Amino acid sequence: MKIPLSRVYGVATFYAQFTLNPRGKRHIRICLGTACHVKGGTEIVKKVAEKLGLRPGETSEDLEVSLEIVRCLGCCSLAPVMVVGDKLFGRLTPDKALRLVEDLYDQS
Repeated sequence: MKIPLSRVYGVATFYAQFTLNPRGKRHIRICLGTACHVKGGTEIVKKVAEKLGLRPGETSEDLEVSLEIVRCLGCCSLAPVMVVGDKLFGRLTPDKALRLVEDLYDQS
């Protein structure tokens, strides 16, 4: 295609929809936009990351699950929110988020 590798890399790293690392079969995104952060999103990230044994931005070795922090999912009235695959969960507490993560493994 005669496109410099640097240009392809620039596009791939600029847009959040692209990633250079594989994502897990179950992709978990936790919002830390302003509303979610103020309503406890940071604690949710901490608990979910601990439960999964992953840091934000990582994927499990078996490619089952990946954890990502996003800055806004556009549903601030439901803060704090988390998306698992294509399903949005709002008004979370750390305990509710942990139950959702545990339910993921029960479905395996």
